[in-house]
Amino acid sequence: MKIKRKIIIDLDVVTVGKWDKGTYGNISRKFMIKVSKGTFYLITPTLLLELVRKWSHEKLKVQIEEFYSKNSNETIERLQIIKDLVSKGIDFEEIFGKFIDIGIKEEDITLIFASSLRDAVLITFNKIHLKNKEEEINGILSEYSLKTIKIISPEQI
Repeated sequence: MKIKRKIIIDLDVVTVGKWDKGTYGNISRKFMIKVSKGTFYLITPTLLLELVRKWSHEKLKVQIEEFYSKNSNETIERLQIIKDLVSKGIDFEEIFGKFIDIGIKEEDITLIFASSLRDAVLITFNKIHLKNKEEEINGILSEYSLKTIKIISPEQI
């Protein structure tokens, strides 16, 4: 049996795939079709779903939730992420603060931790807060003896 590559898909990829009619939308949709065919093992931090549920655009919100619920092989709660880090002897507040200090948003920190703890590739279009800071992110993860992560866009996988 072939082991599927573990991935975490940032909300921006699914949103663009459901909303954008241009080039990035096409890239996202092609990737999302691969996901829906079971090509990957999708891990979804529940924080993504919590963020979507706060949106006012009802149709888009439903489409995004449906994509994650139909295609996720595993969900991970923020509390579980914190417990996993603490069980490794990591000061959660300290490491969280280091990511904030380099300009990483709270929801992106959750994606980083989930990717590291589950050894999953993080798929995103977010270059400013994630891809362009991959080296700094991995430096912090290494400092705490956590697995480094790979951050790529949908067309790279």
